[in-house]
Amino acid sequence: MKKQILIFLVCGLLTFTIFFARAQEEDVEALPPEVSEEEIPMFEVEKATEAVAPQPSKEEISAPEVEVKPIEPSEAPAEKPAVEEPVKEVKESLPEKRVLPEEAIPEGKELLLKAYEVRRGDCLWEIAYRYYRDPFLWREIWKYNKYIQDPHWIFPGDDLIIPTYQKVEGAKEGVQEQEAKLEELKPGTEYERDIFIAPPDFEFDGCIAGAKEKKLITAYGDIVFIDLGKSQNVKPKTRYTIYREGEEVIHPKTGKVLGIMIEKIGVLEVTSDIEEDSSTAVIIDSRKAVEVGDSIKLQAKVEK
Repeated sequence: MKKQILIFLVCGLLTFTIFFARAQEEDVEALPPEVSEEEIPMFEVEKATEAVAPQPSKEEISAPEVEVKPIEPSEAPAEKPAVEEPVKEVKESLPEKRVLPEEAIPEGKELLLKAYEVRRGDCLWEIAYRYYRDPFLWREIWKYNKYIQDPHWIFPGDDLIIPTYQKVEGAKEGVQEQEAKLEELKPGTEYERDIFIAPPDFEFDGCIAGAKEKKLITAYGDIVFIDLGKSQNVKPKTRYTIYREGEEVIHPKTGKVLGIMIEKIGVLEVTSDIEEDSSTAVIIDSRKAVEVGDSIKLQAKVEK
């Protein structure tokens, strides 16, 4: 019995000793670290740095005097004119031209240029077959129309130059014709064509001087004014074809203007209101919007 009591007391003493040791360790960990006299807390350092501003040196004090000096008008950089002037010059010096590619013309033949307007469903493959009977020659057409960035994408209304070759009459052996020529237009044929390449000396009779009503689009049924009248022998019901001048076709070697792309816009008919140098007309056919300044030419009968 005494042994059991003694064992119990020893176990209780050990338990109490262990519990006391753990409690003492927790108290030691909970205590904040002692601050030495030499160390300075962080907040005091921040306050000290904020309160004391760095003193500028003598060099820094004298620097603003040099920088504050006003810039004279002669020394001020002219930024706006330097940027705007070149842009204006580029816009004014870019006329609408289409330079032909340099190409050796086969002996005994001459280059004949034709014009074609792309319609819905067209592609260079089919156009090449239509003109050359060989669809694999579509690159020949693309070579003369480099404004088309992707030859697989052409759109209705695009103007194409179609190069063709024909034999030169009376050509001698070893003589090569280097000049490109335009398709010959017979009297009246230009009035049937939607687009063609006219020679540089192609003349118009007049132009559209204005419209009766201010609209965004002037088209079929609208009334316009032309710069032709009694002094030009204009009579009622006289019909004129409306044209629009496009790009100039330039020879690659000589730099000469071979022709001008001409597009047919519509047809107008003169009314009974005719003045000395002007007349009133009504648009009876239009495939595109008619604009002031579009050229007009008297219709001619097509020769059979």
